[in-house]
Amino acid sequence: MKILVIFIDMIRPNRLATFNSQIKGDNPLDVSLKELGGTYFKNCFSPGPDTPRGIATFTSGKIPYLNGCDTRVKWPRYFLDGNLKTIYDFFIENNYKMTFFSNPNERETGIFPDYISTMDVHNKDYRLDEYLSNITLEDDHFVFVGLPDYHWSFDDNGYTTHGEQQAYTDTKESYDLIFKNLNKDDFDHIFVFSDHGFKFTHEIKREKKVLLLNEDRTNIVMIHRMKGEDDIKYSDKLCSIADIYSTVEGLFKEKISNGVSL
Repeated sequence: MKILVIFIDMIRPNRLATFNSQIKGDNPLDVSLKELGGTYFKNCFSPGPDTPRGIATFTSGKIPYLNGCDTRVKWPRYFLDGNLKTIYDFFIENNYKMTFFSNPNERETGIFPDYISTMDVHNKDYRLDEYLSNITLEDDHFVFVGLPDYHWSFDDNGYTTHGEQQAYTDTKESYDLIFKNLNKDDFDHIFVFSDHGFKFTHEIKREKKVLLLNEDRTNIVMIHRMKGEDDIKYSDKLCSIADIYSTVEGLFKEKISNGVSL
């Protein structure tokens, strides 16, 4: 079984025509996302709307106050409860080859548990095209691709609608490299997700502080594609970033220990 996970940092679904029918016209990234197919979840949320807590929830299948990463400065490498079984353990126990591409600086900061961070399965620099072109898929293979481009682009260009358009263009460029090098139908399962959303500068200035944690930050992108699913199906069911863990567990075990499979 081959599984691909694509993590797009900070992307906000209610700004994408893919997820929000009130948005008229596809931006460049919408075009690419719609080419994947599968189930697109409109009501998926992160219980911790920042990268440390969001990724810790993805990693452990547990919400922040149960996994050790219960504030926005507690990264999985240093604070994730070592007694918890992680999503990566399912692949290690089943002798999967594992391949990771991520921002080296973010990896050093702590996006992965320590025992994953120190494995020789990671990219050395941020040359995505070159790295993916050298991957040889095996029968049992887990591939993780982290894309920080959306977040980076906003930081460079400002949290404005202009910055947003540049962020979509930059992210599409990296996202398209994935499927330039990897055939989507080589994978039994593909997951595309974000860890949290964001606020524009003008929203922070004009809105009440209580709205800082509304769906703009907590609603996340979630797509699950099984091999051969070229059409798009939309699901309105309430789900969580933690449900990727449960879904993967269900692929290896008859009984899921916690949560609900997508």
